[in-house]
Amino acid sequence: MSTIKSFTDTSAVSLAYALDGAANASEVTATALTYLPFTQEGFQLSKDSQMSAAIRGDRRQSGSKNTKGTASGSAGLEFGVTPFISDMLQAAMMSEWVTHAIDVNQSFIADGETKQFFLIEKRVRNVVNGTLTNFFERYYGNLANEVSIEMGGSDLVSMSVNTMAVFGDITKAAADIDADAGGLATTYAAPQDYEIADASNNVKKATLYDAAGVALPVTFSTITLSITNNVREQEAVGSEFAGGMGMGKVNAQVSGTIYYYDDSILDAHLLNKYVSAEIVIETAEGEFTIYLPKAKAEAPNANAGGENQDYTQTLTLNGEAGEVGFDGTQYACVVAIKRVLKP
Repeated sequence: MSTIKSFTDTSAVSLAYALDGAANASEVTATALTYLPFTQEGFQLSKDSQMSAAIRGDRRQSGSKNTKGTASGSAGLEFGVTPFISDMLQAAMMSEWVTHAIDVNQSFIADGETKQFFLIEKRVRNVVNGTLTNFFERYYGNLANEVSIEMGGSDLVSMSVNTMAVFGDITKAAADIDADAGGLATTYAAPQDYEIADASNNVKKATLYDAAGVALPVTFSTITLSITNNVREQEAVGSEFAGGMGMGKVNAQVSGTIYYYDDSILDAHLLNKYVSAEIVIETAEGEFTIYLPKAKAEAPNANAGGENQDYTQTLTLNGEAGEVGFDGTQYACVVAIKRVLKP
């Protein structure tokens, strides 16, 4: 038998998820998990290291202990009109999709106050001592702390999701006979095929409006939407990881770089005027329309950096409480998204 080791490649790493509010393995009700196609991930289980402060008389440390645990992570995704993106947007909005009363292909979500917990299972597969083995890290009670969608130039539209979880654990199992051995689910579903959006062909609109609803002459070279929920772990005596999960105010922000045309943005900033934003991303499967109904511009910055360059202006819009209408109802929100699926 060969003693040569084969170390793991990143292609042996997978992420699977379910919208499940379990706080540990015994509470999991989801029988199926969906694989999450990712470009990078940053999931990690760790514990705080505490050193003993005892004085021995010989200058040496007498001991240490790993104490409170932290379970957190991140995933980079390629954006499109597909169910797993809709689920991540639901997690970001702390709310649920509302379907149009007549047209079931239309749905809407506005930021809310209902925590959207989900489960993440990270699997690493490798052959150890001749046995194909699954190594699992499980993250329970995840909340989306920050979600951002980035659009720029000819790049693919990307989405990043940063999470904090209430609990995490690890396990492993031989996978020579059962490829899913040791997993939390009985079945694992591959994500649907979908068109990956790019900033050139699929971002159909990125428009700013003044308070009267008149479009401002703004053209973006790059644009980012960020939604932050100010999630926090709630430490508690007797809890190995977090005792609970809290969240604060929702912050929504549109930022980016625009080509200079006139002083519309500087005027809005200096005169304390409200603006709104509308971004439409359309693919073969449908479209998302993102609304920031009421926002203020931070100090825009435009400087000539050298010769033979475009004169551009940095822009940051901070969302405030406003309203967006859908299916005859006005929804109070800082940010809202409409989804239209193509039959």
